[in-house]
Amino acid sequence: MSGEGRGGAGGSAFPVTPTGKVGLSVSTCFSPQMTAALDTHTKSASAPVLHDSDGVVVEQFDRTLKWQLQAVARVALGVFDPNTAYKDAHRIKVCCRHVRRDMETGKSDQVRVMKSGKGKRAYFAGVMSCGSVWVCPVCAPKIQAVRALEVRTAIDNWTAQGGSVVLVTQTIPHGRRDHLEPLLERFTTALRKFKGQRGYEYARKQFGIAGSIRALEVTHGANGWHPHAHTILFLQTSPPPLHLHMALFPLWESAALRAGFEQALSPAAFDVQDASEVKKYLTKMGMEYQWSAEHELVKAHSKRGSSHSMTPFDMLRGMLDESRPELRAWFAEYAACFEGKRQLVWSNGFKKELLGTDGLTDEQIAESIGEMDDVLAHIPLDDWKLIRRHNLQGQVLIVVADYGSSGLRHLLTEYRPAGWNGPPSGHWLSSFSR
Repeated sequence: MSGEGRGGAGGSAFPVTPTGKVGLSVSTCFSPQMTAALDTHTKSASAPVLHDSDGVVVEQFDRTLKWQLQAVARVALGVFDPNTAYKDAHRIKVCCRHVRRDMETGKSDQVRVMKSGKGKRAYFAGVMSCGSVWVCPVCAPKIQAVRALEVRTAIDNWTAQGGSVVLVTQTIPHGRRDHLEPLLERFTTALRKFKGQRGYEYARKQFGIAGSIRALEVTHGANGWHPHAHTILFLQTSPPPLHLHMALFPLWESAALRAGFEQALSPAAFDVQDASEVKKYLTKMGMEYQWSAEHELVKAHSKRGSSHSMTPFDMLRGMLDESRPELRAWFAEYAACFEGKRQLVWSNGFKKELLGTDGLTDEQIAESIGEMDDVLAHIPLDDWKLIRRHNLQGQVLIVVADYGSSGLRHLLTEYRPAGWNGPPSGHWLSSFSR
């Protein structure tokens, strides 16, 4: 990770640790008034909130956290390992770091800082995205917000027609010595066999199961890896959850046995809840969210786990705060097993039936920009390389959003090499005195 954590000559107002963790201290680069204003965005005084409009969990106390976690993820996935060929490295290596080339000229374009008209948040345009909902803390929230809206719209459209929905959670026996790859393979095999039985076809007709949306989740705890699935069933009837459990649990138990799980399942391995009743979710901070069905489905791996288990993004948070080699190994194992898998699996044709479209791919969502959004700043390639070298993406967005180009000028000055005599003529910074 050479060059990733070094400050500029003479020290840095934004020191970066070797893992990419950033400690915000702005007193040497801003006036006291500007420092006080910026500090309101970096202190951990506010609790996370669930944004009602798009379902995004916003951690108000640290707008740089996702960038810090992305830096940790790159290290955990070994993208800086000199023994890893470039073509074999995970795409997170280039995510929000490499500049996209212009389709006509073939040359790298400038990076732009844009401001979302809806969310009032700054973001980068003109950079590559990995589009990985599984491992990238920068791409995942953007993708999850769209997927949550799709699921919510599907539920609203279905219930408006008089249908009902339930949330089903399926799990299997597991132990601390189980490796994730074979465990996940047997689990997904069980999921396929579950719906392939005659008994499921009978239940489908009995309860009017018209379609489903299924999401995979995995956590890690005292008993090792714990894969499970959340599925929303769309019903033409409104049966009590207990009736569904009585009809479907034996089928899940049979499917698990046929997939190679020899241990008998507890009835708790197949849970059925009215989706409208899924309201509470406790974070490690003890805050209660209104956590609805679509959030449970699309944000499973990135939310905070319980005190007894960790989600994959919990592992990144743990690596950021302390040195635990096992977390890096677990995250790398998880990333390898989920690479290429779909986060959400809709019944064939059901998404288009309810939404009128199959929607965008994860990669298309990650790379999308608002056509009507304002451009706050243009960043030339040399400046972008400086930003990338010191993992400053998060700070740049905060500074540009709050203070514009002049704030960015102050920030980059702290990282200029010794002897830098100012920008060349015509550079966007040349109108400011150094």
